[in-house]
Amino acid sequence: MSDLFDALQERYQMLVARKEKGETEESFLEDVRAFITDAQQAGATVADLNERSQLRAWMRFLANALYDTTGVYPDVMLQPLAHGQLVGLQPERREKPSPSFPLAWVLVGGAAVIVIAVGLVAIGWMSYPNDGAAPTPMSTSTPTPIPTPAPFVSQIAMGTELDTGGALRVAADTFCLGTSEVVAEFTLEGIEPETVWHWEVQREGEIVGAQPAAPWGKEAQHATIHALTGGLEGVEPGQYELLVYVGEQVAGVHSFQVLDKAPCVFNLRVTDVPDPAGQASDGPDENKFEAGVRVIYLGYEYEGLCPGLDVSHALYHEGAPVQESVEPWSDAPQGQAQVSFQAPGDLPFPSGDYEVTVAVAGEEQERVGLTIGEVMGEVSPAFGDIAIALGVQPDGTPILTAQDDRFDWSTKVVYAIFDYVGMSDGLRWAAVWTRNDQEVAREEHFWDVETDGMEGTRWVAYHDESGRTLTGGNYSVTLYIKNVAQRTAEFNIRYYVPQ
Repeated sequence: MSDLFDALQERYQMLVARKEKGETEESFLEDVRAFITDAQQAGATVADLNERSQLRAWMRFLANALYDTTGVYPDVMLQPLAHGQLVGLQPERREKPSPSFPLAWVLVGGAAVIVIAVGLVAIGWMSYPNDGAAPTPMSTSTPTPIPTPAPFVSQIAMGTELDTGGALRVAADTFCLGTSEVVAEFTLEGIEPETVWHWEVQREGEIVGAQPAAPWGKEAQHATIHALTGGLEGVEPGQYELLVYVGEQVAGVHSFQVLDKAPCVFNLRVTDVPDPAGQASDGPDENKFEAGVRVIYLGYEYEGLCPGLDVSHALYHEGAPVQESVEPWSDAPQGQAQVSFQAPGDLPFPSGDYEVTVAVAGEEQERVGLTIGEVMGEVSPAFGDIAIALGVQPDGTPILTAQDDRFDWSTKVVYAIFDYVGMSDGLRWAAVWTRNDQEVAREEHFWDVETDGMEGTRWVAYHDESGRTLTGGNYSVTLYIKNVAQRTAEFNIRYYVPQ
């Protein structure tokens, strides 16, 4: 194998890898054109017949990618081999000079040819049916052959599980340590039934998984394969490549990796300000914050996390859960992360002891505590955001909230639930309900600290006094303190439509 062929092979593999990543920018297209040009020129020096065949296949594959993006199919013809490159090449033959004829004989011969041609045209014209149409002259030029696209792989996706329909649940190129199996699905374009194909998986150039060559035998172009199986200990960590062959030509390459570290989250720290660098304060007052904190930021380090792995963050106050979020992981396998917990209704977090935890795949990794101090001095009265629901639990938790704040036509009562702080005895407040911008109900009260306290959760309700369902329309409720609007929430009740 020549050094020139090796260099072109390495460039081809890099271009295929970039194509699999979805690159279509101009720099990629220029690199494809440059490769095709260099491969064409290599035809003058690459003598091995197998290598020349491989060069043609590479150029056809990349020419198809170029055609899909630009609509232009480039020339993929190899330059002819330079004289003497092939072993056993016949020596150049020198043609003997043809005898020269007198000019008069040349002229006579030319005239004879013209007479014969005119006669043949006249005979053809006379023999053509007299229907008013003239015969179409035969073209003497050879039509340009349309290149046949070489088979190639598109839309490769990899994962660990298939759903009931046989499709991947989560597509990824990075897998956690201990993954028992890696599955791949792809589309093989331009392949005909009975065409021989196979695939193999390599790690560091060594084949670790393969399917023997066999006829394609399918009308559909889609295929799903079990690329690697690791058993109880899982697939061995490392960097892998999946290669799909049609005949002896590589039709597609896709890289993936299995991590060598188990999922782990550590070094949790909390702050009350954004801290992208993840640096927590030191000293005796670490993780102790003054009253009035509205946002708590949690930072941590992690490693071994793979896409699709469920990662949850939870906040506890005095041992009771306050907030929790669960999301599939989509970032890098290792690094630093920061999430935030925000107090509901733009009100401060209540004072007391808190804990923050991080769990991976349902298993808690670590937790960190913090304390928010007692309120010192007077706090201005305020209402928090309003939640609209069809019911409410004794602790203020909404029951049966509606998606997009739209309720069914059979609704008879709705509740407006809100938090409050800084309230004092005798403070006047009100709740005003409207339908289609017209006031439909109002209730006004004077605050009673002995009954409701200075901070907490409360709710008001709107219903028809006769017990009938509420009329459809666009509603709103606005809370006031001393005739000053504090919060507004809007919702909709659908109109009744007879069936």
